[in-house]
Amino acid sequence: MNAPKVASPYGAQLVDLLVSDDRAEELKNETANDPSVTLSHRQVCDLELLLNGAMSPLTGFMNRECYESVLGRMQLPDGQLWPMPITLDVPDNVAEGIEVGQRLALRDAEGFMPAFLTVEDIWEPDKKAEAEQVYGTQSTLHPGVRYLTDEVHKTYVGGTVTGIQSPAHYDFENL
Repeated sequence: MNAPKVASPYGAQLVDLLVSDDRAEELKNETANDPSVTLSHRQVCDLELLLNGAMSPLTGFMNRECYESVLGRMQLPDGQLWPMPITLDVPDNVAEGIEVGQRLALRDAEGFMPAFLTVEDIWEPDKKAEAEQVYGTQSTLHPGVRYLTDEVHKTYVGGTVTGIQSPAHYDFENL
């Protein structure tokens, strides 16, 4: 029997952001005192898609250069098509406590840390321009614009994600 054909991932290489179990234990200990942010449900979903390679070739939440390239040209900086920014917004108290080069623990609502982000950029986007570029309107009658203006914090943090724990619902060994 022939193996089924599998489509190549976008960008030609599937991005795997999860480290080995041994390295994950080391990183959990190393990052125990690092600043952290509790992710919204939507951010957890984005993180899971980054970790499982569904957002290949992205290796984390977009930095400012990538974000602006996607907004302005619908392309990643290397020219690959990408329709929408994948960003991590953080509350003011988190933004004030981090700096470029630092690690930021990414926690779910229960306090588990499935990953951390190595901070490359911290900036305040122009949300009106983002709404116009992504949704084609600035009207808060559009649910995406309303979410952007009412729910998304004013500061974005971009950088590489390192996954240290697969989501519990990814139990592929028992399929």
